[in-house]
Order: sequence, then C-alpha cells, then structure tokens
Amino acid sequence: MHAFEAVVPALLRNKIRVLVYAGEMDYICNYMGNKAWTLQLEWPGKAAFVAAGDHKWLVEGKPAGLARSAEGFTFLQVFAAGHMVPLDQPLNSLAMFRSFLSDEPFY
Repeated sequence: MHAFEAVVPALLRNKIRVLVYAGEMDYICNYMGNKAWTLQLEWPGKAAFVAAGDHKWLVEGKPAGLARSAEGFTFLQVFAAGHMVPLDQPLNSLAMFRSFLSDEPFY
C-alpha cells in the first residue's frame, strides 16, 4: 500500500493531468472511498473539482460510468466493473485511456 495524498497534489500543481478510476463493484478499492479522497485532496483546483459535480460518461452512446473533472484532475466511476476494470470492461477501458491520453473530456 502506498499513500498518494502528497504525490497527486504535486503533479496537479505542476500541470500534470491525473486520472483516478475505480470499478463500481470493486470491494477492494471501492469507488466511494476513492471518490472521497479525491474530493478531500488539498490542491489549488479543489474548489473547482468539488463544484464540478458528476456527469454521465458515455462510450459509443451507452452509459459507461460517472466522471468528475476539473483543472486536469478526473475521477471516473466505471459501471459494471470490479477491481480489474480493463478485464471487466475492455472496450470502456480503452475509451478511458484514449480519452485521457488525448486530453479529451469524459462525456
């Protein structure tokens, strides 16, 4: 186990984009706990991130999750996935990585 509460804010302060994702059925690293720490994270864009709210993430026009993004930071809850998101949702995982690497919004 590694703590990232010091690493992630430093990345964001240096304008390095960060994506945190979790499967909605992951009981090891559940999305509720991951979402909670992302909302509590101290960084310059915290207020914008908290205010951004969740919105639907669609892949090929179908609901694939819920996303929250602001100032280079994204939290993504992936529907119908457990701890191994790419194994459970390969198409959606590919779309997630493509969006992140291309710096495209998660809609």
